[in-house]
Amino acid sequence: MNKRELLELLQKEAQGNCTPEETARLDAWYASFDRQDTPVFSNETEAELVRARLRARIYRQITADMPDLPAPAPQRKIGMFLRVAAVVLVLLGLAGAAYFFRQERTALPQPIALLSSASPAGKMLKVTLTDGSEVWLNAGSSLSYPAAFNGPCRAVYLKGEAFFEVATRPQQPFVVHTDTISTVVLGTSFNIKAYPELGNIRINVATGKVGIVRGGNTLATLSQDQQLTYSKPDHTWLTETKEAGPINAWKEGRINLDGVSFDELAAVLEHNFGYRLQTSRTDIRKVRFSMNIITSHKIDDVMRIVCGMTQTRYRVRERIITIY
Repeated sequence: MNKRELLELLQKEAQGNCTPEETARLDAWYASFDRQDTPVFSNETEAELVRARLRARIYRQITADMPDLPAPAPQRKIGMFLRVAAVVLVLLGLAGAAYFFRQERTALPQPIALLSSASPAGKMLKVTLTDGSEVWLNAGSSLSYPAAFNGPCRAVYLKGEAFFEVATRPQQPFVVHTDTISTVVLGTSFNIKAYPELGNIRINVATGKVGIVRGGNTLATLSQDQQLTYSKPDHTWLTETKEAGPINAWKEGRINLDGVSFDELAAVLEHNFGYRLQTSRTDIRKVRFSMNIITSHKIDDVMRIVCGMTQTRYRVRERIITIY
C-alpha cells in the first residue's frame, strides 16, 4: 500500500472505524516490518514520554507533502503509536529515524520529585490527585505521583492495591506503573492489585477501557467487567470476565476472595489485620480459598472460617498465626 493509504488506515484505526479487512491489512504491513531495527528505549517511563512528545512531529514529517490530508485524531493506544513510529522508520530511513529518536531522548525532562501516600495495615486511604482523579488505597499500599501533571502523560506508581477513578483528559493519558506492567487509560475506573510479595498482578475494569502494557507491547485491552491476571515469574497472562462489584467491595470493608492461593490469603490478613499467616503443611498451602472477609471483624472470626474450611487448628504468638 502507498503512503496515503497507510496514513488513512492508521487514522481510521485510531478512531475505531477500521473494518476487519482493513485491520488485517495493517497487521500484515506491521508484521513485515523488521522490528530488530526499532530504536530501544532505556526504560518504559522514558518510552511513554518519548512516544507522547513525538506524536505531533511524526505526523508533521510524514504528512508534509500532503496538505489536504485531515489532521489525525488523538491516538488512544500505545500499540497504535508504535505503528505510526514504524511508518517514520520506513519513510524517513532507519538512519534518519534513529537520529530522530536520539534527538528526542536528549530533550527529555529531568526526573521530577514525587509525592507519596501510603495506607498502613488495617487502614484505607483516599487520595485526590491534582487532575481531579481519585484513588482509594487498600491496606498496606502506597502511591507515588507528581505534585502536578505537566508532562504529556499522567504517570503514577503503585505498590499494593488501589481503585482508580480517572478524570478524563483525552490529550494526556493516565498511566499506572507497577513493578512489571503498566496500565494506560484516558478516563475510566478500575482496580489494580499488585502487592510486591505476590506472584501475580491483577487488573479489573469497572467502567470504560484500559490498555495493559509491558516493555512497549500491549498485552490486552480490557472493557467493563474484564480482568487480566499477569504472572510475574513466567510473564504470562490470562484475561477473563469478572464482575467488578465484588472485587471493589474492599472499599466498603468487604473482601471477596475467589479461589485465591494461601499466599494471597496471607497477604490479605497481614495488610488488613496486621497478622502474619504461616503453615508447614504442604496440603494446606495447596488449598484455594473462597470466602468473604469483613475487615471490621476480629482476626479470630476470620481464622475460625479458615480452619473450618481446612479442618485445621491455629495458634497465635506475637502476631504470627500458625495453622497446624
